[in-house]
Amino acid sequence: MFMMILLGAAVAFFVVAMIMAAGSGKKGQGQNRSSGGRTKAASGNGQPARREDLRLPYRYADDMLFVHGDSVWTGLVLPTAIDEYLNASELQAMAEGPARGLLNLARGDRNVECHYRKVYQPITALTWAEDLNAIAWEPTDNYKAYNLRKAEYQERIGAKRERNILLVKLGSIKRSGGTGVLADDDEPFDDPGLLGGVRGAADQAVSTATGVADEYLSPSVLAEWSQVAREVHESLEGLKGAPLTREELVWLIRKPLHGDLPVPPEPVLGSRAWGPDQFDLVVDFSGENRKTHIVLHQYDEVTGEQQTSYTTTLVAANWPAETRFRQSTAWARYAAQHVDFPVEIDMRFTLIPYLKFKGRADKIRGNLVDEMNDMANSGRTPDTKLAGQVTRAQELVDDIEEHKMPGMEAQIRFTISASDVQELERRRRVLEMQFKQDLKVTLLRPTRQQWRLLQSQLPGDAPKLPIAPYLRLQEVEQLGAGLPTAGTELGDNPEQRSGKRLGWVGNLVGWAGKMPVHYSLHVGPARNDGGGLAIVGASGGGKSSLALQKFYEESESGVRCLVIDPKTDFAQMCYYLAFGAQVNDPAFAGDAESGLLGTEHSAFHPVNPDFWAETEVVDLLKGQAGVLDPWVIARDVPSGRLLAESMLRGFLGDEDYQRVRLPVIEGMATVIGRYNSAIRQAVDQGLTAREAEQSVARPTLWQVVDEVVAAYDHAVATGDREAMKDLKLAQMLLTELRTLPYARLSFAERPQPLSSMRKRRTVITLRGFQSPAASDPRNWNPAERLAATALMAVVELGSQMLDVGYEKNPVTGEVGLRPKALFVDEAYVVTATESGRDLMRRALKQGRSYLAVTVLITQQAIDLVQIEDSEARSGGANQIHTVFAFKQKSAQEASLVAPLLGRPENDPKVIAALQELRTGVCLQRDADKRVGTVAVDLVFAEILAATDTNGTTRPARQGIDPPVSVWDWTFLQEVEADPAQSSAQAAAAV
Repeated sequence: MFMMILLGAAVAFFVVAMIMAAGSGKKGQGQNRSSGGRTKAASGNGQPARREDLRLPYRYADDMLFVHGDSVWTGLVLPTAIDEYLNASELQAMAEGPARGLLNLARGDRNVECHYRKVYQPITALTWAEDLNAIAWEPTDNYKAYNLRKAEYQERIGAKRERNILLVKLGSIKRSGGTGVLADDDEPFDDPGLLGGVRGAADQAVSTATGVADEYLSPSVLAEWSQVAREVHESLEGLKGAPLTREELVWLIRKPLHGDLPVPPEPVLGSRAWGPDQFDLVVDFSGENRKTHIVLHQYDEVTGEQQTSYTTTLVAANWPAETRFRQSTAWARYAAQHVDFPVEIDMRFTLIPYLKFKGRADKIRGNLVDEMNDMANSGRTPDTKLAGQVTRAQELVDDIEEHKMPGMEAQIRFTISASDVQELERRRRVLEMQFKQDLKVTLLRPTRQQWRLLQSQLPGDAPKLPIAPYLRLQEVEQLGAGLPTAGTELGDNPEQRSGKRLGWVGNLVGWAGKMPVHYSLHVGPARNDGGGLAIVGASGGGKSSLALQKFYEESESGVRCLVIDPKTDFAQMCYYLAFGAQVNDPAFAGDAESGLLGTEHSAFHPVNPDFWAETEVVDLLKGQAGVLDPWVIARDVPSGRLLAESMLRGFLGDEDYQRVRLPVIEGMATVIGRYNSAIRQAVDQGLTAREAEQSVARPTLWQVVDEVVAAYDHAVATGDREAMKDLKLAQMLLTELRTLPYARLSFAERPQPLSSMRKRRTVITLRGFQSPAASDPRNWNPAERLAATALMAVVELGSQMLDVGYEKNPVTGEVGLRPKALFVDEAYVVTATESGRDLMRRALKQGRSYLAVTVLITQQAIDLVQIEDSEARSGGANQIHTVFAFKQKSAQEASLVAPLLGRPENDPKVIAALQELRTGVCLQRDADKRVGTVAVDLVFAEILAATDTNGTTRPARQGIDPPVSVWDWTFLQEVEADPAQSSAQAAAAV
């Protein structure tokens, strides 16, 4: 049995002390557990237990370096890079990255010790939820509960984050020779001695009680070592790593001692100021050193309950003589992504300068040549294996000589843990088998060395291990060839710029492999990226469910959301969450269209009154005429003129508009001239320009038509046949427009704007809207042109409604810009025309300034690609910061989506993946331009029902009232039977 106590010390240092006792391990062996002092463990056979008292000398740590014994180390946390859709050249660059960085460390004449660790850190989802709730503008109680429940969900399924750590030994504080990044004589040094003795009787008593002497490290020497650490970090800047903090170091020390048990997030460091001889407990555990594994015991501090984990370490004992770099067989990536349980990697390696590496390679080659010559001289024929070894050794020597490159000596180990011995053994067999079959690598489990192998995982100097034959002398590229930083991390990724943290980690939207994916609409603008989100895909692929989920989350957080909803999917979601199963009543739709829901004139009243009170559904087609008049919508009169021309062109089509363009322009000039005259007259009467604009009615499209009609009547009255010919068609087409569906919304003698959007959610529907069947506007029929132009006008209206000034935050009381979002469903109808694309460019550009994100939901990506390309050609940044691409029906459609994901249009991986995606699975390009596969997770049965847009399954799922409080919602994992499936089975039985 062994026992370990790790203690964090005073401000300047911390100490790790360990007491270890090894017994027979037989059943009935006694165990003692203590937090300090000397204890004895009795073995089951009555023999005294073997005991080993050790002190692990972690003497100092800050956010740049730590001191372990006499050795000084620094660490980097390497970012995870998703490689799922990288091409061959990108993968090659990714593999070469670590080698290029490490070469900078081996420029001197000393060996440099390094330690690479791949570990898995459980996501502290509760902290994430609390932080997300704290940054929300005006979160509802349900929104707070929503995130806290999702935190519970993530922790319940054991969500983990992959952590890649690189530790580098800087040198020794005693100039004791050995390894380091500086010449031995250049290492910072303090003479006499760096260790202060025990001070007086009181200090002697404390030292005796704790087993730890109070030590002193010169601040000036530590400052010099910190500068060395910073220079090492600069030399490794190509790895894009962040310094390993003191808190992260403590977690890294704790992690091996917990096995598969969670490391408790104890606030050890920075919790208080330490005085002399004061310590914080870093970790307290007891365990048993078995022949083939370690038994780790942890104890709940509140209940005292013992938790046990079993852990074992395997060593890579034999590698293929020759390996070709391939993504699928990169050893570190394979261990992380192709094994069904967590496999931690521990790689100790020493960088060897060029001359030393060449000398060792020469010696190996010479020994092999001598062996071959001895065999030949004795009359034996050298076997092919030896001949192959000689050839490879010569190739290595030639390669070293040609490139003048350093090398490395490394040992790679893999650690697995489980909750019982049987599962541990199963995992060990699976890991050995998979590595042997797929990588041709032999893994062995050293017996009676498991404790030393566990110690070796701790940061700092490693214990001596009697398994040196498994060390491999190899090129530095071996680490990178394993793709150690390849992962599946996607989504929101806050970054540091000029000392400021930009962005946050948003709502959980799904999973990339085993990693949760978080996304918030406004993280892009917060990081100074574009103000657009694109959700693309064919019908039935799952894009609407994701869009509806984001609409619910963002509006509940306090984001003011406006939806252009031609298919009424968003309205239906709002109806269900507010009124529950009443939506299935045949009379419900009639009251909804009449705007009576929730009033005394309706039989339907909300089951969630708070949700309905913050929701407004506006049916434009049943609203008043003139609500889409261009001068009502536009920001100012000049903008209204441009919009009026675009709308008339859209309503009439290019051919007819060109035939009536001159009379239209003359009519616009007349009404605008009349308006300008009225403005000047008002100013002459003493009004300010702003007051004049507020008192003088703007021009209207109705007035423009009246001017064209008046001009035609005048031509008829005067017998001007030439003018009559031009004006007759114009007055006829324009007069007819006033009465046609959709177009009539743009004409009224006294148009009135929509009421100001002040609720959390405003949904503008166009009931009966028929999307154009063709993507090319030239192939649209007159009815489709009218509908598409009206939709473009509604988008313009929506973008103007979101353009509001500063508001007081109801939570903090501070004045600022309220976050806003414009959701545009069937966006391809708007972006199909050049005027529509111009509108979207303006909305996307302005969005970052106004904190307004535009969400484009569409079946076709080509027009969005054109928007992005035009920005790139003009020298601007991409305005769509994130893309979710769902299933595409053909290779041609997939090739149009690929550029939107930042991939070439002929990328075979992306094109194949887009056609093979299952419902609810998509490809995401995040704000960092990473691309990977995401399985959308709606988490709650109530959200699944609310976002169901399938007319067959929706009635059954929405046949149950959703609980008012999210605390009472049901996780999808807990649903015993899907109502939609039960309904279908019942129908089939009938």
